[in-house]
Amino acid sequence: MNKTLIRLLLPLSVLLLPAYRPASGQGTISPLDYGLREATTGIGRYYALYNAHTEARDRGMEVSYDGIDTVRLELPAAWRSIPLGRNTDFGGAVFYVTNNSHHGTLFTLIQGAKAIEMDKRQVDRLDYRSIPALANGWKLLILNDKTPWTERRGFGYMQYRRDLIVVHDGQGLNAPVMPWDSDSTRLSASYVDVDTSLKTFRNITMHRTKGCTYRTNLVAVGGQYNVLIEHVHVTTPRSKMIADGIFTISNSARITLRDIDVEGTYSGYGRTRNYGYAFSLNNLYDSHYEYIKAWGNWGVFGSNNLSKSELNHCQVDRFDIHCYGRDALLSECTFEGRQTLFTSFYGKAVFRHCYFKDYVPVRVRSSYNAYTPFDIEIYNCTFELTRKHHYIVRVNLLDTADNPRPELREKCWPNLYIDGLDVIVPWTVGTLYAYDPCDNLKDLDREIGYIDRVEMKDISLARPGGKPAKIPIKLSTHEFHTKNAVLFTIEYRKQEGQ
Repeated sequence: MNKTLIRLLLPLSVLLLPAYRPASGQGTISPLDYGLREATTGIGRYYALYNAHTEARDRGMEVSYDGIDTVRLELPAAWRSIPLGRNTDFGGAVFYVTNNSHHGTLFTLIQGAKAIEMDKRQVDRLDYRSIPALANGWKLLILNDKTPWTERRGFGYMQYRRDLIVVHDGQGLNAPVMPWDSDSTRLSASYVDVDTSLKTFRNITMHRTKGCTYRTNLVAVGGQYNVLIEHVHVTTPRSKMIADGIFTISNSARITLRDIDVEGTYSGYGRTRNYGYAFSLNNLYDSHYEYIKAWGNWGVFGSNNLSKSELNHCQVDRFDIHCYGRDALLSECTFEGRQTLFTSFYGKAVFRHCYFKDYVPVRVRSSYNAYTPFDIEIYNCTFELTRKHHYIVRVNLLDTADNPRPELREKCWPNLYIDGLDVIVPWTVGTLYAYDPCDNLKDLDREIGYIDRVEMKDISLARPGGKPAKIPIKLSTHEFHTKNAVLFTIEYRKQEGQ
């Protein structure tokens, strides 16, 4: 047999290793039993992992990484994602991944959905006992609206809304972001069977090596309930690649990411700087992000269709719900350099004990032309002003055109309530504004809906050295007109001895 033919057959022979009961311990399978130690190439090591994880998934067992500390992988031309079982603990293993084959995700925990027929009038009632597929057990009901929610102006695509409802024995446990019984809605529904037990993915470091020409995302999760991803470190070298999604999670509920450290993303640099996220999220209910430290050339979060999201003890340059979401709680986080984006958002965006540095606490993006009613609440936070960022809410304006979707026709601005804000004022800043409408100011000629309260209590102004500062606080950088009278009040913190 010639050498060329041997090279072609080697990956196939590794992939088709005969199954046998491993010797690594009862209930576990080890990649060492599939030739990981003997493999002399990164491709061979990839196949050892692929075979071990596939066998473990098929037999309902777990993969043990005992005795494995460093894994150097090269992904072959036809590589596929490595399937995950219920629980995977990498034991602190460090992966060096080289990918010059095609874009993809290294590990996946994904369950496909099954289509069902249901009337859109049933959705908001949350009673699905008459639908056989949803009547018993735990399900995730996945709702897709085939009518565009809005057009992304200047980007050339339509944005569609999705919702996810947790169902137990035919009863929906959470409401959708917005009602589905509307003339515009064209419902497409599907579901997945789930259980409430915890699934885990933990204790792994992935270094994407210099010179990769294709992206390797770390993990994708889909159609899952109650998942914990924790103790993960990912590094990415400088690259012109974009469109990253290190953690890609969709159509899932009760998701927690904890103790995550991300150093860089595939989001270009210099003139090639473009979108690319550490966390690419779509259609999640009840998701939690704790002790995350992440940075990239682009904002590290890229999210759509999120409901009930919580960030705690994070250091990030951005959190966002690009389009369509409800209720976000951000506690004890440090935000620096960019903005928190909420577009087509409902309910409340609440900040507690957060630090904003050269940052826009809330930005309403214009490109979706979706200005929806919601409330911003800020409690006991610190805002370090700069000449560039010295306003709390930035509203980008597009034009005066109505959105064709009836739910989005009225243009609304959020209310703002503050109880406790330490403002650090450099000498280069002369005014703090509550709102900063910008871009196409012609849109200010129309009446703005919803906003009727801007209440600022316990406000402290100080110079960087701690001495008291005196600058005016104004409602807006530009005059605007509202349907409702706006109550604007400011109450400064009393100094000792006053």
